[in-house]
Amino acid sequence: MSEAMYQAQPPLEFIPPAFNPLLLKLVHLVLPNWIRWKTPISNIEANNVETLADCYQRFQDGKIRFMLAFRHPQTADPLCLTYLLSQILPKVARVGGTRLQYPLHAHFIYDRGIPLWAGSHVGWVISHLGGTPIQRGKADWTGLRSARDLYINGKFPMAAAPEGATNGLSEIISPLEPGIAQMGFWCAEDLQKAGRDEEVLILPIGIKYSYVNEPWDNIANLLTELEAASGLSVNQEKTEANFTALYPRLLELAEHLLSVMEQFYTKFYHQTLPDEKITNGEITDRNETLAYRLQAVMNIALFIAEQYFDLPSRG
Repeated sequence: MSEAMYQAQPPLEFIPPAFNPLLLKLVHLVLPNWIRWKTPISNIEANNVETLADCYQRFQDGKIRFMLAFRHPQTADPLCLTYLLSQILPKVARVGGTRLQYPLHAHFIYDRGIPLWAGSHVGWVISHLGGTPIQRGKADWTGLRSARDLYINGKFPMAAAPEGATNGLSEIISPLEPGIAQMGFWCAEDLQKAGRDEEVLILPIGIKYSYVNEPWDNIANLLTELEAASGLSVNQEKTEANFTALYPRLLELAEHLLSVMEQFYTKFYHQTLPDEKITNGEITDRNETLAYRLQAVMNIALFIAEQYFDLPSRG
């Protein structure tokens, strides 16, 4: 656990990648037990791994450079990807008669801010596993140069998340950032300048989590806690926990919390909430109404903050 910081800090230093094959071997050795002990994941499955095996073979034959563009719903995604490359991919390759050189790994791009909250030791481990950092929200030319060099000259393929961060959702993809595609163009340009004829590929990797058993009882308990904390009346009668019974409660809770926020901005910041489209009944669907009200509250909250800091409202 990193220590809290309550003062201005110097600029973040670049952490150069320093791949250590012995550390990777150790990670591959302990990974299955680590996932079992430290995460709620009970099983990892993969489809179409033959395509990945073919890409690794062509990469190792010097025919392509490629990047694994993976979905990023949870913080456990790197563990799952490492399990895919170290445990599943070798088995599939052997079954399919695909000859690969080991270890199977990937250089990867990570947020430079991770060692700040996870601890400096995590930064050390990440760098010695071949990761290269990037500072989000600024033109990090040093980080971009490092990633660009690894893409064209690295011992392994690259890996990065086009979404840029986790969103906690397996079935909804956040807006994709343009950096991954741009790096593909840069790699092709650098290869051409170097007189090399490898192809440049971006291979999408989907990641989806699902429950082994439906967790309706846990969801019902959580809803009850949220209802009590937000001041809603709690039904003490034991009812069946399923989608039909719980979804109306979730909607009611969401509507209540939005009403609290609307009243706050109306009372203290003299904003007009809810919007006229809601009060006039122009939107009748309950889910659409919630989405519209939520967007309105978020816009007002951002507008108030921009006013406070005297910032122009753009976007």
